[in-house]
Amino acid sequence: MTSLVLADDEYCDQGAGSPAVLMSHGTLMDWTMFRSQIDALSPHYRVIAYNLRAATRSGYDSPYTLETLSEDCLRIADQFEIDTFVLVGMSMGGYMALDFALRFPQRLRGLVLIDSMAAAYSDDKKLRYAEAFGPLNIDGPLPRAFAEWCAPICFGPRTIEEQPELVRSWVERWTLRPARSVYGEYRSWIDKSDLSDDLAQIDVPTLIIHGEDDAGLPLEEFGLPMAKGIRQSTMVVIPGAGHTSNCERPAEVNIALLDFLKGLPS
Repeated sequence: MTSLVLADDEYCDQGAGSPAVLMSHGTLMDWTMFRSQIDALSPHYRVIAYNLRAATRSGYDSPYTLETLSEDCLRIADQFEIDTFVLVGMSMGGYMALDFALRFPQRLRGLVLIDSMAAAYSDDKKLRYAEAFGPLNIDGPLPRAFAEWCAPICFGPRTIEEQPELVRSWVERWTLRPARSVYGEYRSWIDKSDLSDDLAQIDVPTLIIHGEDDAGLPLEEFGLPMAKGIRQSTMVVIPGAGHTSNCERPAEVNIALLDFLKGLPS
């Protein structure tokens, strides 16, 4: 497996203060989806947001798994000389963060799961995504039809109506992505393990943030069960937000993050 090497524009290291915060994005996204959170947290904490393999220019050619991404996260923390930290994962970044929390618990001061899940994908969902993502194993950019199909999965109906420029800007960026990078991203998580029964092993303070109108991973089906399964968890539901709640309602998410970080044991 090729080691992940980040170019200068494929990560952000901003601020100072403990605990350090590492941020891991979701499918189709990149570190810039956390721009508002970085600006809110960095006056108080060191914040590092980085691109996962699919959003780099050099890391997506070979097949990889969520476990690979966890090991990437560990190496990044070591490279930035961060011993313990709070790990923030959004969607598939949250899948990775759960794996990380179970494999490397000694490295975590806290865990934040944004619009994510512990469960495995159902057979019906696997079939649906195979039909959508399967044709992306091609040369060239991501087809516009696919990017537009993703918009109502990634953004809530209120956001699509009230913030069309936000939605449009991401759709345009998605069409510039290599199609095969998104295919590899999908392959890394579609057969993910069901970690629902392992949640009780997580023994760090955990914040679960979930959009009220998340169509990709509905709150009742995925967000609430995680909150019940992790002993030291706090649940914050973001009204009017879909699957990218930190982009759609950044102010509310920033308040939740700051409150959580301030409450961590020193």
